[in-house]
Amino acid sequence: MHLPPAELARRLSRFHDVLLEREIHAALIVDPKNVRYLSGFTGEDSALLVTQHERFLLTDFRFIHEAAESAKGWTVVTEPLGLMEKAGAVARKCRVKTLAIEPGAMRLTDLPPLRKAAGKIKLKQEHCMVAELRLAKSDWEVNCIESALRIQETSFNRVCSTLADGSTERDVAAALRHDMVLSGADDQAFDTLVQFGLNSSIPHGRPTQRLLKKASIVLIDWGAKCAGYHTDLTRTFFWGKISSHLLKLHSVVFEAHHALIARIAPGVALADVDQAAHAVIDKAGFKTGFCHSTGHGIGLDLHEYPAISGHAKGVVREGMVLAVEPGVYLPGVAGIRVEDIVLVTRMGCRVLSRLKYGSRWDGSND
Repeated sequence: MHLPPAELARRLSRFHDVLLEREIHAALIVDPKNVRYLSGFTGEDSALLVTQHERFLLTDFRFIHEAAESAKGWTVVTEPLGLMEKAGAVARKCRVKTLAIEPGAMRLTDLPPLRKAAGKIKLKQEHCMVAELRLAKSDWEVNCIESALRIQETSFNRVCSTLADGSTERDVAAALRHDMVLSGADDQAFDTLVQFGLNSSIPHGRPTQRLLKKASIVLIDWGAKCAGYHTDLTRTFFWGKISSHLLKLHSVVFEAHHALIARIAPGVALADVDQAAHAVIDKAGFKTGFCHSTGHGIGLDLHEYPAISGHAKGVVREGMVLAVEPGVYLPGVAGIRVEDIVLVTRMGCRVLSRLKYGSRWDGSND
């Protein structure tokens, strides 16, 4: 799916504002997600060089057709060989004196050829040139995320309706991926996690050949990807009869989940959002069982800024899309996690996911 021209124009305008504010005369963008965000180009081995008046897409002959189709308005450069050699050659041609680079995205092996090709051009590290723009999602981006959510939710209901004693974790994970792709997703957003019984106590356990049996917990953490945008949901439910202790744990995790969503609003400290979930779980006596961050931003990357944790700096901002996922894990017993996607609005937040939260699978969760 190509980016709409108006969406691309908006992003480029905002990026030029960043360059002006930071007094950056030329920037080299190499992070693949940032390349896609600013140009719409999704090919491999690519970079962008942007000056105050020109913009260049650096790639090779394999992607000339895709560049022409997806990155309209960009000057495509395929020579000389080598991405950093192209960047240096274009920068010299444009008489760039200082070139801003993305320190977190460049490889150590990129620097020597870039320095050699750039000649006397000064290289300056500039953090978060594009990341700041990606924090607040546009209506188009939110629509992409919601489209992926609808696919993954429908696939979840369809696959879970086929569960039976003897199903394996690996079979269910494969079925979910297959169903999402057939339903229109680019692919799964990450390797699907399906964990039965005791395996659910591992916060991120990989699917095994473990069989589904009566009186088991089922934890499924999965996502879809549409137009490059990721989703991430987790549901935990019971297969057959379950103990009152685990039912209580299930209700505690859901109470924490609802408490943190109620706390999300522009201006609220990220650490306070985290604390809203921990307060419920700690009070219930499961403090040591909540061992990971409470959530994260999501978009073109599965995990984007911000991280929601007790150590997080900064505040919630309008337009952020967040995955929120409190959980409690009792080693050798069971684990329960619930995760949803929320959009931060002017007054609070809106839950984008629609999948119900039933504690048992009875075929009525659609």
